[in-house]
Amino acid sequence: MSYTLYHNAHFGPGASAMLVSGGRIAALGGDELRAVAPAGTACIDLGGGWALPGFNDSHCHLLDVGRGLGSIDLFGAKSPADIAARCADFLRRRAVPKGRAVYGNGWNQDLFEGSHAMPTRADLDALCPDNPLLLDRVCGHIMVCNTAALRAAGITAATPAPAGGGIDLGPDGAPNGLLRDNAVNLVRPLLPAETVDEIKAAFLAAATHAASLGLTTVQSNDVRSRDWRTVMAALTALDAEQLLPVRIVLQCALETPDELRDFWAAGFRPGAQGRRWKLGPLKLFLDGSLGARTAWLRGGYADAPEEHGLCCLEYDKAVGMAKLADGAGMQVIAHAIGDAAMEEMLDVIEAVNAAHGGANPHRHGVVHCQVTTPGQWERLARLDAGALVQPIFLDYDHTIVEDRCGAALAATSYAFGSAVRRGVHLSYGTDAPVESLDVRRNLYSAITRKPLAGGPAWQPAECVTRAQALRCYTEAGAWNEFAEAEKGRLAPGYLADFTVFDRDLFTIPEAQIPAMQVKATVVGGVLAWREA
Repeated sequence: MSYTLYHNAHFGPGASAMLVSGGRIAALGGDELRAVAPAGTACIDLGGGWALPGFNDSHCHLLDVGRGLGSIDLFGAKSPADIAARCADFLRRRAVPKGRAVYGNGWNQDLFEGSHAMPTRADLDALCPDNPLLLDRVCGHIMVCNTAALRAAGITAATPAPAGGGIDLGPDGAPNGLLRDNAVNLVRPLLPAETVDEIKAAFLAAATHAASLGLTTVQSNDVRSRDWRTVMAALTALDAEQLLPVRIVLQCALETPDELRDFWAAGFRPGAQGRRWKLGPLKLFLDGSLGARTAWLRGGYADAPEEHGLCCLEYDKAVGMAKLADGAGMQVIAHAIGDAAMEEMLDVIEAVNAAHGGANPHRHGVVHCQVTTPGQWERLARLDAGALVQPIFLDYDHTIVEDRCGAALAATSYAFGSAVRRGVHLSYGTDAPVESLDVRRNLYSAITRKPLAGGPAWQPAECVTRAQALRCYTEAGAWNEFAEAEKGRLAPGYLADFTVFDRDLFTIPEAQIPAMQVKATVVGGVLAWREA
Protein backbone atom coordinates (compact mmCIF):
# COMPACT_ATOMS: atom_id res chain seq x y z
CA MET A 1 0.00 0.00 0.00
CA SER A 2 1.38 3.43 -0.96
CA TYR A 3 1.70 6.29 1.52
CA THR A 4 1.86 10.05 1.09
CA LEU A 5 2.96 12.57 3.69
CA TYR A 6 1.57 16.08 3.29
CA HIS A 7 3.52 18.49 5.46
CA ASN A 8 4.32 22.15 6.14
CA ALA A 9 0.66 23.09 6.52
CA HIS A 10 -1.81 23.93 9.27
CA PHE A 11 -4.08 20.90 9.66
CA GLY A 12 -5.52 21.99 12.99
CA PRO A 13 -4.24 22.46 16.55
CA GLY A 14 -0.81 20.89 16.88
CA ALA A 15 -0.90 19.28 13.44
CA SER A 16 1.43 20.34 10.65
CA ALA A 17 1.45 17.08 8.72
CA MET A 18 -0.95 14.42 7.46
CA LEU A 19 -0.08 10.84 6.59
CA VAL A 20 -2.34 9.34 3.91
CA SER A 21 -2.76 5.68 3.07
CA GLY A 22 -5.26 4.06 0.72
CA GLY A 23 -6.93 7.39 0.06
CA ARG A 24 -7.70 7.95 3.74
CA ILE A 25 -6.14 9.87 6.59
CA ALA A 26 -3.84 7.55 8.52
CA ALA A 27 -2.56 10.10 11.03
CA LEU A 28 -2.29 13.79 11.83
CA GLY A 29 0.68 15.20 13.71
CA GLY A 30 3.98 16.99 13.36
CA ASP A 31 7.52 16.16 12.34
CA GLU A 32 7.27 12.82 14.15
CA LEU A 33 5.18 11.50 11.26
CA ARG A 34 8.28 11.49 9.08
CA ALA A 35 9.86 9.00 11.45
CA VAL A 36 6.92 6.59 11.39
CA ALA A 37 6.14 6.91 7.68
CA PRO A 38 7.03 3.69 5.81
CA ALA A 39 9.97 3.64 3.44
CA GLY A 40 9.06 4.99 0.04
CA THR A 41 6.46 7.45 1.36
CA ALA A 42 5.99 10.37 -1.03
CA CYS A 43 6.40 13.75 0.69
CA ILE A 44 4.52 16.82 -0.53
CA ASP A 45 5.25 20.28 0.88
CA LEU A 46 2.11 22.46 1.08
CA GLY A 47 4.00 25.72 1.49
CA GLY A 48 2.67 26.72 4.89
CA GLY A 49 -0.96 26.82 3.83
CA TRP A 50 -4.10 26.30 5.93
CA ALA A 51 -5.94 23.03 5.32
CA LEU A 52 -9.69 22.60 5.71
CA PRO A 53 -11.96 19.62 5.05
CA GLY A 54 -12.77 19.37 1.36
CA PHE A 55 -15.67 21.59 0.31
CA ASN A 56 -18.85 19.85 -0.80
CA ASP A 57 -21.23 21.81 -3.07
CA SER A 58 -24.63 20.32 -2.22
CA HIS A 59 -26.40 21.53 -5.36
CA CYS A 60 -25.06 22.64 -8.71
CA HIS A 61 -25.22 21.75 -12.40
CA LEU A 62 -21.64 20.75 -13.15
CA LEU A 63 -22.26 19.61 -16.70
CA ASP A 64 -23.98 22.89 -17.53
CA VAL A 65 -20.91 24.72 -16.21
CA GLY A 66 -18.84 22.81 -18.75
CA ARG A 67 -21.39 23.29 -21.50
CA GLY A 68 -21.35 27.02 -20.85
CA LEU A 69 -17.72 27.19 -21.91
CA GLY A 70 -18.85 26.46 -25.49
CA SER A 71 -22.05 28.54 -25.46
CA ILE A 72 -22.91 32.21 -25.87
CA ASP A 73 -21.85 34.00 -22.69
CA LEU A 74 -24.57 36.48 -21.70
CA PHE A 75 -23.49 37.07 -18.10
CA GLY A 76 -23.30 40.77 -17.36
CA ALA A 77 -25.14 41.79 -20.54
CA LYS A 78 -26.22 45.44 -20.17
CA SER A 79 -29.22 45.50 -22.52
CA PRO A 80 -31.18 43.49 -25.07
CA ALA A 81 -29.02 45.12 -27.74
CA ASP A 82 -25.91 43.84 -25.94
CA ILE A 83 -27.42 40.33 -25.93
CA ALA A 84 -28.09 40.50 -29.68
CA ALA A 85 -24.58 41.79 -30.37
CA ARG A 86 -22.97 38.99 -28.35
CA CYS A 87 -25.05 36.42 -30.23
CA ALA A 88 -24.10 37.87 -33.61
CA ASP A 89 -20.42 37.93 -32.63
CA PHE A 90 -20.57 34.29 -31.49
CA LEU A 91 -22.20 33.19 -34.73
CA ARG A 92 -19.57 35.04 -36.74
CA ARG A 93 -16.52 33.85 -34.76
CA ARG A 94 -17.68 30.23 -34.70
CA ALA A 95 -18.83 30.32 -38.36
CA VAL A 96 -22.09 28.65 -37.31
CA PRO A 97 -23.98 27.38 -40.40
CA LYS A 98 -27.33 29.00 -41.15
CA GLY A 99 -30.22 27.14 -39.61
CA ARG A 100 -28.18 25.54 -36.80
CA ALA A 101 -29.68 26.23 -33.36
CA VAL A 102 -27.40 27.87 -30.80
CA TYR A 103 -27.63 28.09 -27.00
CA GLY A 104 -26.61 30.87 -24.64
CA ASN A 105 -27.24 31.74 -21.01
CA GLY A 106 -26.64 34.24 -18.25
CA TRP A 107 -28.75 37.34 -19.05
CA ASN A 108 -30.53 39.09 -16.20
CA GLN A 109 -32.90 41.94 -17.00
CA ASP A 110 -32.50 43.40 -13.51
CA LEU A 111 -28.90 44.27 -14.41
CA PHE A 112 -29.79 46.11 -17.62
CA GLU A 113 -28.91 49.78 -17.85
CA GLY A 114 -32.05 51.88 -18.20
CA SER A 115 -35.15 49.75 -18.76
CA HIS A 116 -35.38 46.42 -16.95
CA ALA A 117 -37.83 44.96 -19.46
CA MET A 118 -37.05 41.42 -20.52
CA PRO A 119 -35.66 40.92 -24.02
CA THR A 120 -37.97 39.63 -26.75
CA ARG A 121 -37.59 38.14 -30.20
CA ALA A 122 -37.83 41.66 -31.65
CA ASP A 123 -34.51 42.50 -29.96
CA LEU A 124 -32.78 39.51 -31.56
CA ASP A 125 -34.15 39.23 -35.08
CA ALA A 126 -32.35 42.12 -36.79
CA LEU A 127 -28.83 40.86 -35.99
CA CYS A 128 -29.58 37.14 -35.81
CA PRO A 129 -32.37 36.18 -38.23
CA ASP A 130 -31.10 32.87 -39.59
CA ASN A 131 -30.12 30.73 -36.59
CA PRO A 132 -32.59 29.63 -33.91
CA LEU A 133 -31.40 31.22 -30.65
CA LEU A 134 -32.25 29.64 -27.28
CA LEU A 135 -31.08 32.04 -24.59
CA ASP A 136 -31.60 31.12 -20.94
CA ARG A 137 -31.94 33.71 -18.23
CA VAL A 138 -29.31 33.30 -15.50
CA CYS A 139 -31.77 31.30 -13.35
CA GLY A 140 -32.61 28.82 -16.11
CA HIS A 141 -36.35 29.29 -15.59
CA ILE A 142 -37.13 31.61 -18.48
CA MET A 143 -35.75 31.62 -22.02
CA VAL A 144 -35.88 34.17 -24.82
CA CYS A 145 -35.93 32.87 -28.40
CA ASN A 146 -35.78 34.63 -31.73
CA THR A 147 -38.38 34.23 -34.46
CA ALA A 148 -36.31 31.55 -36.18
CA ALA A 149 -36.50 29.38 -33.05
CA LEU A 150 -40.24 29.88 -32.59
CA ARG A 151 -40.83 29.09 -36.24
CA ALA A 152 -38.65 25.98 -36.15
CA ALA A 153 -40.48 24.71 -33.07
CA GLY A 154 -43.89 25.47 -34.55
CA ILE A 155 -44.88 27.83 -31.75
CA THR A 156 -47.71 30.19 -32.68
CA ALA A 157 -50.40 32.15 -30.90
CA ALA A 158 -52.50 28.99 -30.97
CA THR A 159 -49.90 26.84 -29.21
CA PRO A 160 -51.15 25.88 -25.74
CA ALA A 161 -48.74 26.39 -22.86
CA PRO A 162 -47.82 23.10 -21.18
CA ALA A 163 -48.69 22.56 -17.53
CA GLY A 164 -46.20 24.41 -15.36
CA GLY A 165 -45.06 26.60 -18.24
CA GLY A 166 -45.90 29.85 -19.98
CA ILE A 167 -45.70 31.30 -23.50
CA ASP A 168 -45.66 35.10 -23.38
CA LEU A 169 -47.57 37.01 -26.05
CA GLY A 170 -46.71 40.45 -27.40
CA PRO A 171 -49.05 43.37 -28.09
CA ASP A 172 -49.82 41.84 -31.50
CA GLY A 173 -51.11 38.66 -29.88
CA ALA A 174 -48.22 36.56 -31.22
CA PRO A 175 -45.54 34.86 -29.08
CA ASN A 176 -42.89 37.43 -28.18
CA GLY A 177 -40.10 34.87 -27.67
CA LEU A 178 -40.27 34.48 -23.89
CA LEU A 179 -40.89 30.94 -22.66
CA ARG A 180 -41.28 30.14 -18.97
CA ASP A 181 -40.25 26.96 -17.14
CA ASN A 182 -41.87 23.86 -18.69
CA ALA A 183 -42.57 25.69 -21.97
CA VAL A 184 -38.82 25.73 -22.61
CA ASN A 185 -39.11 22.04 -23.43
CA LEU A 186 -40.92 23.03 -26.64
CA VAL A 187 -37.70 24.40 -28.14
CA ARG A 188 -34.90 22.39 -26.51
CA PRO A 189 -35.15 19.62 -29.14
CA LEU A 190 -33.89 22.17 -31.68
CA LEU A 191 -30.39 22.00 -30.20
CA PRO A 192 -28.07 19.45 -31.82
CA ALA A 193 -27.73 16.22 -29.85
CA GLU A 194 -24.44 16.02 -27.95
CA THR A 195 -22.00 13.18 -28.43
CA VAL A 196 -20.46 11.20 -25.60
CA ASP A 197 -17.09 12.84 -26.33
CA GLU A 198 -18.59 16.33 -26.15
CA ILE A 199 -20.15 15.58 -22.77
CA LYS A 200 -16.92 14.06 -21.50
CA ALA A 201 -15.06 17.22 -22.45
CA ALA A 202 -17.65 19.41 -20.71
CA PHE A 203 -17.57 17.29 -17.55
CA LEU A 204 -13.78 17.29 -17.43
CA ALA A 205 -13.46 21.04 -17.95
CA ALA A 206 -16.04 21.80 -15.26
CA ALA A 207 -14.66 19.28 -12.77
CA THR A 208 -11.15 20.67 -13.17
CA HIS A 209 -12.53 24.15 -12.61
CA ALA A 210 -14.31 22.93 -9.47
CA ALA A 211 -11.07 21.48 -8.09
CA SER A 212 -9.27 24.76 -8.75
CA LEU A 213 -11.81 26.47 -6.47
CA GLY A 214 -11.29 24.06 -3.59
CA LEU A 215 -14.20 21.69 -4.17
CA THR A 216 -13.65 17.98 -3.60
CA THR A 217 -17.29 16.88 -4.04
CA VAL A 218 -20.13 18.27 -6.13
CA GLN A 219 -23.72 17.11 -5.77
CA SER A 220 -24.80 17.86 -9.28
CA ASN A 221 -28.10 17.82 -11.15
CA ASP A 222 -26.77 16.34 -14.40
CA VAL A 223 -29.19 13.47 -15.02
CA ARG A 224 -32.17 14.72 -17.04
CA SER A 225 -34.95 12.93 -18.89
CA ARG A 226 -33.81 14.22 -22.26
CA ASP A 227 -30.25 12.87 -22.35
CA TRP A 228 -29.42 10.73 -19.32
CA ARG A 229 -28.20 7.79 -21.39
CA THR A 230 -25.53 9.86 -23.13
CA VAL A 231 -24.60 11.64 -19.91
CA MET A 232 -24.16 8.40 -17.98
CA ALA A 233 -22.13 6.88 -20.81
CA ALA A 234 -19.79 9.88 -20.72
CA LEU A 235 -19.48 9.97 -16.94
CA THR A 236 -18.83 6.26 -16.52
CA ALA A 237 -16.24 6.39 -19.29
CA LEU A 238 -14.40 9.26 -17.60
CA ASP A 239 -14.50 7.40 -14.30
CA ALA A 240 -13.19 4.19 -15.86
CA GLU A 241 -10.31 6.20 -17.33
CA GLN A 242 -9.70 7.66 -13.82
CA LEU A 243 -9.92 11.20 -15.17
CA LEU A 244 -12.41 12.74 -12.74
CA PRO A 245 -10.56 15.12 -10.40
CA VAL A 246 -13.49 15.48 -7.96
CA ARG A 247 -16.26 13.28 -6.60
CA ILE A 248 -19.72 13.63 -8.17
CA VAL A 249 -23.04 12.77 -6.52
CA LEU A 250 -25.77 12.66 -9.16
CA GLN A 251 -29.07 14.43 -8.57
CA CYS A 252 -31.53 12.95 -11.04
CA ALA A 253 -34.29 15.10 -12.58
CA LEU A 254 -36.33 12.32 -14.15
CA GLU A 255 -39.87 13.49 -14.84
CA THR A 256 -42.15 10.45 -14.98
CA PRO A 257 -42.47 7.10 -13.21
CA ASP A 258 -41.63 5.27 -16.43
CA GLU A 259 -38.44 7.30 -16.93
CA LEU A 260 -37.36 6.58 -13.38
CA ARG A 261 -38.00 2.86 -13.82
CA ASP A 262 -36.08 2.87 -17.13
CA PHE A 263 -33.15 4.53 -15.36
CA TRP A 264 -33.16 1.85 -12.70
CA ALA A 265 -33.52 -0.91 -15.30
CA ALA A 266 -30.36 0.37 -17.01
CA GLY A 267 -28.40 -0.41 -13.84
CA PHE A 268 -28.64 2.91 -12.04
CA ARG A 269 -30.63 1.92 -8.99
CA PRO A 270 -30.11 3.54 -5.56
CA GLY A 271 -26.66 2.61 -4.34
CA ALA A 272 -25.10 2.48 -7.82
CA GLN A 273 -21.65 4.03 -7.91
CA GLY A 274 -18.31 4.09 -9.60
CA ARG A 275 -14.87 5.13 -8.45
CA ARG A 276 -15.69 8.83 -8.14
CA TRP A 277 -19.40 9.05 -8.85
CA LYS A 278 -22.43 7.72 -7.08
CA LEU A 279 -26.16 7.91 -7.52
CA GLY A 280 -27.87 10.49 -5.32
CA PRO A 281 -31.46 11.69 -5.06
CA LEU A 282 -34.40 12.07 -7.39
CA LYS A 283 -34.79 15.80 -8.11
CA LEU A 284 -38.23 17.37 -8.56
CA PHE A 285 -38.93 20.88 -9.85
CA LEU A 286 -41.88 22.52 -8.08
CA ASP A 287 -41.57 26.14 -9.26
CA GLY A 288 -39.36 28.63 -11.07
CA SER A 289 -37.25 31.55 -9.86
CA LEU A 290 -37.85 34.86 -8.14
CA GLY A 291 -35.91 36.85 -10.74
CA ALA A 292 -37.99 35.38 -13.56
CA ARG A 293 -41.22 35.91 -11.56
CA THR A 294 -41.98 32.20 -11.81
CA ALA A 295 -41.31 31.35 -8.14
CA TRP A 296 -44.63 30.15 -6.72
CA LEU A 297 -45.90 32.53 -4.01
CA ARG A 298 -48.96 31.87 -1.88
CA GLY A 299 -49.96 35.53 -1.59
CA GLY A 300 -48.95 36.69 -5.05
CA TYR A 301 -46.21 39.15 -5.98
CA ALA A 302 -46.24 42.35 -3.95
CA ASP A 303 -45.69 44.46 -7.08
CA ALA A 304 -48.15 42.39 -9.16
CA PRO A 305 -50.70 40.76 -6.82
CA GLU A 306 -52.48 38.97 -9.64
CA GLU A 307 -49.30 36.99 -10.39
CA HIS A 308 -48.45 33.96 -8.24
CA GLY A 309 -45.69 32.43 -10.34
CA LEU A 310 -45.86 28.84 -11.58
CA CYS A 311 -46.60 25.51 -9.97
CA CYS A 312 -44.40 23.30 -12.14
CA LEU A 313 -45.44 19.98 -10.62
CA GLU A 314 -48.82 19.35 -9.04
CA TYR A 315 -48.94 17.74 -5.61
CA ASP A 316 -50.44 14.42 -6.75
CA LYS A 317 -47.69 13.91 -9.32
CA ALA A 318 -44.97 15.08 -6.93
CA VAL A 319 -46.03 12.78 -4.11
CA GLY A 320 -46.44 9.88 -6.55
CA MET A 321 -42.87 10.27 -7.81
CA ALA A 322 -41.56 10.72 -4.27
CA LYS A 323 -43.29 7.58 -2.98
CA LEU A 324 -41.99 5.56 -5.93
CA ALA A 325 -38.41 6.68 -5.23
CA ASP A 326 -38.72 6.30 -1.46
CA GLY A 327 -40.05 2.77 -1.89
CA ALA A 328 -36.85 1.88 -3.74
CA GLY A 329 -34.69 3.47 -1.04
CA MET A 330 -33.96 6.62 -3.04
CA GLN A 331 -33.65 10.07 -1.53
CA VAL A 332 -35.89 12.82 -2.92
CA ILE A 333 -35.13 16.54 -3.08
CA ALA A 334 -37.12 19.31 -4.73
CA HIS A 335 -36.43 22.73 -6.18
CA ALA A 336 -38.62 25.14 -4.18
CA ILE A 337 -38.01 28.88 -4.14
CA GLY A 338 -41.43 30.38 -3.38
CA ASP A 339 -43.27 29.79 -0.11
CA ALA A 340 -46.07 27.91 -1.91
CA ALA A 341 -43.55 25.50 -3.45
CA MET A 342 -41.85 25.13 -0.07
CA GLU A 343 -45.17 24.21 1.52
CA GLU A 344 -45.88 21.66 -1.20
CA MET A 345 -42.57 19.87 -0.65
CA LEU A 346 -43.05 19.84 3.11
CA ASP A 347 -46.43 18.17 2.50
CA VAL A 348 -44.78 15.67 0.15
CA ILE A 349 -42.07 14.77 2.68
CA GLU A 350 -44.63 14.35 5.44
CA ALA A 351 -46.79 12.11 3.26
CA VAL A 352 -43.85 9.95 2.19
CA ASN A 353 -42.49 9.63 5.72
CA ALA A 354 -45.81 8.30 6.96
CA ALA A 355 -44.64 4.93 5.66
CA HIS A 356 -41.73 5.16 8.12
CA GLY A 357 -43.73 6.17 11.17
CA GLY A 358 -42.89 9.81 10.56
CA ALA A 359 -39.13 9.25 10.41
CA ASN A 360 -37.08 10.43 7.43
CA PRO A 361 -34.59 7.60 6.86
CA HIS A 362 -33.90 8.58 3.25
CA ARG A 363 -33.17 12.20 4.18
CA HIS A 364 -35.60 13.84 1.76
CA GLY A 365 -35.05 17.58 1.54
CA VAL A 366 -35.62 20.91 -0.18
CA VAL A 367 -33.31 22.82 -2.51
CA HIS A 368 -33.10 26.65 -2.33
CA CYS A 369 -35.64 27.41 0.48
CA GLN A 370 -35.58 31.13 -0.32
CA VAL A 371 -38.99 32.70 0.27
CA THR A 372 -40.09 31.20 3.54
CA THR A 373 -41.93 31.72 6.82
CA PRO A 374 -40.56 30.79 10.27
CA GLY A 375 -43.20 28.08 10.53
CA GLN A 376 -41.82 26.39 7.43
CA TRP A 377 -38.32 26.25 8.88
CA GLU A 378 -39.73 24.81 12.10
CA ARG A 379 -41.57 22.18 10.11
CA LEU A 380 -38.44 21.37 8.11
CA ALA A 381 -36.53 20.82 11.36
CA ARG A 382 -39.35 18.66 12.77
CA LEU A 383 -39.31 16.49 9.64
CA ASP A 384 -35.51 16.07 10.01
CA ALA A 385 -35.22 17.13 6.35
CA GLY A 386 -32.25 18.65 4.58
CA ALA A 387 -32.08 22.21 3.26
CA LEU A 388 -29.71 22.67 0.32
CA VAL A 389 -29.27 26.47 0.17
CA GLN A 390 -27.16 29.01 -1.74
CA PRO A 391 -26.00 31.97 0.38
CA ILE A 392 -24.41 33.54 -2.71
CA PHE A 393 -27.94 34.22 -4.02
CA LEU A 394 -28.15 37.01 -1.45
CA ASP A 395 -25.75 39.12 -3.49
CA TYR A 396 -28.43 39.70 -6.14
CA ASP A 397 -31.68 38.65 -4.52
CA HIS A 398 -31.48 41.16 -1.67
CA THR A 399 -32.06 43.86 -4.32
CA ILE A 400 -35.39 42.37 -5.48
CA VAL A 401 -36.92 40.30 -2.68
CA GLU A 402 -38.80 43.11 -0.94
CA ASP A 403 -40.25 44.44 -4.20
CA ARG A 404 -41.32 40.95 -5.24
CA CYS A 405 -42.52 39.59 -1.89
CA GLY A 406 -43.31 42.60 0.30
CA ALA A 407 -41.53 43.72 3.47
CA ALA A 408 -43.16 41.22 5.84
CA LEU A 409 -42.40 38.08 3.83
CA ALA A 410 -38.95 39.36 2.82
CA ALA A 411 -38.10 39.77 6.51
CA THR A 412 -38.55 36.02 7.12
CA SER A 413 -36.94 34.84 3.88
CA TYR A 414 -33.37 33.61 3.29
CA ALA A 415 -33.34 32.86 7.03
CA PHE A 416 -30.30 30.62 6.82
CA GLY A 417 -28.77 31.66 10.14
CA SER A 418 -31.99 30.95 12.05
CA ALA A 419 -32.21 27.58 10.32
CA VAL A 420 -28.73 26.59 11.49
CA ARG A 421 -29.59 27.61 15.03
CA ARG A 422 -32.79 25.53 14.83
CA GLY A 423 -30.69 22.48 14.02
CA VAL A 424 -31.78 22.16 10.39
CA HIS A 425 -29.43 20.07 8.24
CA LEU A 426 -28.41 23.11 6.19
CA SER A 427 -25.82 22.53 3.46
CA TYR A 428 -24.29 25.06 1.08
CA GLY A 429 -24.22 24.98 -2.69
CA THR A 430 -24.02 27.47 -5.54
CA ASP A 431 -26.50 26.26 -8.18
CA ALA A 432 -23.71 26.91 -10.69
CA PRO A 433 -23.81 28.07 -13.43
CA VAL A 434 -26.53 30.29 -11.96
CA GLU A 435 -23.72 31.53 -9.70
CA SER A 436 -20.02 30.74 -9.72
CA LEU A 437 -18.77 27.54 -8.05
CA ASP A 438 -16.47 29.85 -6.03
CA VAL A 439 -16.37 28.65 -2.42
CA ARG A 440 -14.98 31.96 -1.13
CA ARG A 441 -17.83 34.11 -2.41
CA ASN A 442 -20.37 31.73 -0.94
CA LEU A 443 -18.66 31.72 2.46
CA TYR A 444 -18.45 35.51 2.47
CA SER A 445 -22.16 35.85 1.70
CA ALA A 446 -23.10 33.42 4.48
CA ILE A 447 -20.84 34.96 7.10
CA THR A 448 -21.41 38.66 6.37
CA ARG A 449 -24.67 38.90 4.36
CA LYS A 450 -22.98 41.81 2.56
CA PRO A 451 -22.92 42.46 -1.21
CA LEU A 452 -19.68 41.43 -2.86
CA ALA A 453 -19.32 44.93 -4.29
CA GLY A 454 -19.60 46.44 -0.82
CA GLY A 455 -22.37 47.83 1.33
CA PRO A 456 -24.22 47.02 4.54
CA ALA A 457 -25.33 43.55 5.56
CA TRP A 458 -28.86 42.52 4.63
CA GLN A 459 -30.66 40.92 7.59
CA PRO A 460 -27.46 40.78 9.70
CA ALA A 461 -29.26 38.73 12.36
CA GLU A 462 -29.12 35.86 9.85
CA CYS A 463 -25.32 35.87 9.67
CA VAL A 464 -23.50 32.72 10.79
CA THR A 465 -20.11 32.24 12.40
CA ARG A 466 -17.16 31.12 10.34
CA ALA A 467 -17.23 27.73 12.06
CA GLN A 468 -20.93 27.31 11.28
CA ALA A 469 -20.37 28.26 7.63
CA LEU A 470 -17.54 25.74 7.31
CA ARG A 471 -19.68 22.96 8.79
CA CYS A 472 -22.50 23.78 6.36
CA TYR A 473 -20.05 23.52 3.47
CA THR A 474 -18.41 20.29 4.63
CA GLU A 475 -20.11 18.19 7.32
CA ALA A 476 -23.70 19.09 6.36
CA GLY A 477 -22.98 18.45 2.69
CA ALA A 478 -21.59 15.04 3.67
CA TRP A 479 -24.74 14.32 5.73
CA ASN A 480 -26.88 15.14 2.73
CA GLU A 481 -25.18 12.39 0.72
CA PHE A 482 -25.05 9.86 3.61
CA ALA A 483 -21.27 10.25 3.84
CA GLU A 484 -20.82 11.95 7.21
CA ALA A 485 -18.85 8.95 8.55
CA GLU A 486 -16.08 9.51 6.00
CA LYS A 487 -16.30 13.10 4.73
CA GLY A 488 -16.39 16.59 6.17
CA ARG A 489 -13.66 16.29 8.81
CA LEU A 490 -9.89 16.02 9.01
CA ALA A 491 -9.56 12.95 11.21
CA PRO A 492 -7.97 9.49 11.01
CA GLY A 493 -10.10 7.09 8.99
CA TYR A 494 -11.79 9.83 6.98
CA LEU A 495 -11.24 10.26 3.27
CA ALA A 496 -8.19 12.39 2.55
CA ASP A 497 -10.25 15.10 0.84
CA PHE A 498 -9.05 18.56 1.80
CA THR A 499 -8.50 22.09 0.55
CA VAL A 500 -5.46 24.26 1.30
CA PHE A 501 -5.74 28.05 1.35
CA ASP A 502 -3.02 30.66 1.53
CA ARG A 503 -4.45 32.15 4.74
CA ASP A 504 -6.51 31.25 7.78
CA LEU A 505 -10.27 31.55 7.28
CA PHE A 506 -10.79 31.96 11.02
CA THR A 507 -8.44 34.88 11.68
CA ILE A 508 -8.32 37.05 8.55
CA PRO A 509 -10.53 40.16 8.30
CA GLU A 510 -13.86 39.21 6.78
CA ALA A 511 -13.22 41.49 3.79
CA GLN A 512 -10.32 39.19 2.82
CA ILE A 513 -12.41 36.01 2.59
CA PRO A 514 -13.24 36.43 -1.14
CA ALA A 515 -9.52 37.01 -1.82
CA MET A 516 -8.23 33.78 -0.26
CA GLN A 517 -6.29 31.73 -2.79
CA VAL A 518 -6.52 27.98 -3.17
CA LYS A 519 -3.02 26.53 -2.98
CA ALA A 520 -4.03 22.90 -3.41
CA THR A 521 -7.03 20.58 -3.58
CA VAL A 522 -6.56 16.95 -2.58
CA VAL A 523 -9.10 14.19 -3.29
CA GLY A 524 -8.55 10.70 -1.94
CA GLY A 525 -5.00 11.62 -0.99
CA VAL A 526 -4.12 12.65 -4.55
CA LEU A 527 -3.52 16.20 -5.74
CA ALA A 528 -6.52 17.16 -7.85
CA TRP A 529 -5.26 20.68 -8.39
CA ARG A 530 -2.27 22.75 -7.29
CA GLU A 531 -1.40 26.39 -7.65
CA ALA A 532 1.10 26.90 -10.44
